[in-house]
Amino acid sequence: MIRQHPARRALALLLFTIAMAMFVIGGVQAQNTAAPTTEAKPTPNVGSIIVPIKNLQNFGKGQLMVLLYKKMKRVEVNGNPFYRGVIKQVTGPKITVTFKGVPYGEYAVAVMHDMDKDMEMDTNFFGIPDEDLGISNNVKGGPLGGPKWKGAKFEHNKAENRITTIKMWQCYD
Repeated sequence: MIRQHPARRALALLLFTIAMAMFVIGGVQAQNTAAPTTEAKPTPNVGSIIVPIKNLQNFGKGQLMVLLYKKMKRVEVNGNPFYRGVIKQVTGPKITVTFKGVPYGEYAVAVMHDMDKDMEMDTNFFGIPDEDLGISNNVKGGPLGGPKWKGAKFEHNKAENRITTIKMWQCYD
């Protein structure tokens, strides 16, 4: 029986390991070199909600909070967790905000011009908003809080859903 030098045996083992690694990596790379598809597959039951807003004032002051809500009793900016939100600067009397990749279902939108940028709706002693506000379907709240879900909700069931333009309600001057 021929005896190999230990260094030669270690070198042969190292070369064998490197060759096997290159074979495996080459196979993985070959699997990943398939031509990429340029066509995006549509995601079922997901689309965009387009929110047009008008009657904005106080350009360049504060920030506009546009909040998307899932089902709740009343649509209120303070204290209710929202599904998605966008903050924009007010630069003119109109703005459009788009929420992308939203699963189909019932939603409502609240828009607040947060003048002091504290992320809360400021109210007076009687609970009446001190900051401009708008709600989907242009509904207004009652004496005990924001509008009820039934009046503010809309159905999102298509790829691009443009809701009724929200007209901001001026709460102060």
